[in-house]
Amino acid sequence: MSAPTYPWEKVPRKSAALFFLGVFCLFSIIGFINDILELGRQPTLRFVLNVLLSGGFAILYALAGFRLRRRSWMAIVPIFVVHFVTQGLIANWLPNLARLTQMGPAEIAQLQHRLSVSGVFTVLAMALAYVCFLMFSITEGRRYFRVHAEMELAAGIHRVLVPPIAATMAGFEFYGRSQPSGEVGGDLIDVVEGERGWVAYIADVSGHGVAPGVVMGMVKSAARMQFASGGGSANLLPRLNSVLYPLKPTEMFVTLAYLASRNTSLEYSMAGHPPILHYHAQRREISELQCSNLPVGILEQTPFETVPLDCSPGDLFVLITDGLLEVENKAGEEFGMVGVKAALQQRAGQPLEQIWEGITAAALQHGKPADDQSLLLVRRLPQPS
Repeated sequence: MSAPTYPWEKVPRKSAALFFLGVFCLFSIIGFINDILELGRQPTLRFVLNVLLSGGFAILYALAGFRLRRRSWMAIVPIFVVHFVTQGLIANWLPNLARLTQMGPAEIAQLQHRLSVSGVFTVLAMALAYVCFLMFSITEGRRYFRVHAEMELAAGIHRVLVPPIAATMAGFEFYGRSQPSGEVGGDLIDVVEGERGWVAYIADVSGHGVAPGVVMGMVKSAARMQFASGGGSANLLPRLNSVLYPLKPTEMFVTLAYLASRNTSLEYSMAGHPPILHYHAQRREISELQCSNLPVGILEQTPFETVPLDCSPGDLFVLITDGLLEVENKAGEEFGMVGVKAALQQRAGQPLEQIWEGITAAALQHGKPADDQSLLLVRRLPQPS
């Protein structure tokens, strides 16, 4: 998992400068209003310092809020103390001039000039703050809608790459859907039929957002090319590893699990992925199929084991990603394999779509999902009587 990033960190420097200039101008007005309330009796240096401090500390408050968010009070409180103490020290260092009980024409003219200056700069500061905020809104609005359009395009591509699966082939039926946590997900479900049989697989690219979605598209392309070229499922993981290792970011990897037919038999394998659940229809029991392979893309050269599998008519297989397993309730307890097995045991004889709906509904009832959720079901059809 990468370190959390905040939206403010992605704002261009020019836009950030406009925003903070607007904050400075808006709150510098406090200094001008204070001068008006003091009837211009502040020394000029104190007047200028008050204006600068009012705008400068406002920027610090804003930075604390953006950076720390809910914990911003931890910075705002000490900043406020420093702000209050600094203004008090300046007031003691540069006290107000004595109040005049009587003013002649020269003093009146001077006072009018001072208050006029403060009033004019108040209006100018307000106007400049408005212009800065307006330009910031326009600039960031355009950038947002451009990014939004790109995300919509990426989401459309994701829907094409990971469509719902509902198929029947060679005596097996398949059903699966993938639900991304955002516009673009890193999960992949797929069923491919080739000359040597079929393969049903599920993959999960580490991370969130567009980058895992791009790698997910590479996984599907490489997997399909493997079967289109006549390669079997036994070479799937080594082929994916050789293709993806030099093309993806160093910290990114892919977990994957597949179930494949090979002539008249089945085999399975997985690379750092949660176990495949095998529901035995005759015994009404659930076992876990596991394999100790590393995830795809971790090492440039790594062996991948493939395991043969016995299957009876009516048996059901569940391929799942950890986004569904890691759903937590308010007590911090994960839905886990225990929750999946319980939901599966109750619905194993139902149509695959109803089983899918039942498992995902049980997970949603357990807690709110925070990651992509994908579930692929494979069942051997009963032999005709």
